[in-house]
Amino acid sequence: MGESGQDGNAGYVRRTGGRSLNATATRPLIRRIAGWLGADGNPLRRRIDRVETVLRLLLVLGFAVAVWSFAPVTGRIAAADGIRQVRQESSWRQVTAVLLRPSPPQYYGYGSLATYWVPARWQAPSGAVRKGVVPTRAGARSGSAISIWVSWAGRPTGHRPMTASLVRVRAILIEFLTVASLALVAAAIGGLIRWLTNRRRIREWGLEWACFGPRWTARRWPRN
Repeated sequence: MGESGQDGNAGYVRRTGGRSLNATATRPLIRRIAGWLGADGNPLRRRIDRVETVLRLLLVLGFAVAVWSFAPVTGRIAAADGIRQVRQESSWRQVTAVLLRPSPPQYYGYGSLATYWVPARWQAPSGAVRKGVVPTRAGARSGSAISIWVSWAGRPTGHRPMTASLVRVRAILIEFLTVASLALVAAAIGGLIRWLTNRRRIREWGLEWACFGPRWTARRWPRN
């Protein structure tokens, strides 16, 4: 009889567990999403659950609208600023500067990629001869030729001019950073909503337990 009872209990547990596992495994994705949003029609949901559902929907819609509105705008602003920079730097040219002094030799403990600023002379795109300091490596001799980027007036720029391809890449990166920033803000707001609603739930559970708890704890159980 004990074995049959155990077998019967085991069979009951297996059947119950099997239904729960199969129900979880075969639950459609749309129903999972509906349950997360609180739109699955569960009768056990409270008013605070429905309020949280509405706030979640508003947050999702607000995030979608913000991404649709701000990301393209920031990309267009970055592209317009980049195009303006390309036009301003279109007169930059790469010229050859001649070192007027040798650069310091390589010292022990320093790599050969160390940069030194050495006086040099070059001709500007406008035709004027300019003098100044240019970056060069250690051990460069006097009279060595160094390529530098200068403006039309001959002032060293320190970097290459902006190109249209770089402008497009920068605009895409700014749009991506805008979406990521909005996602972080939405996640923070979602966490705040969850924290506030959980506090409200705990308060309501405490009130309900204060009402129904004494009915259970006041019951006198027989002593053997």
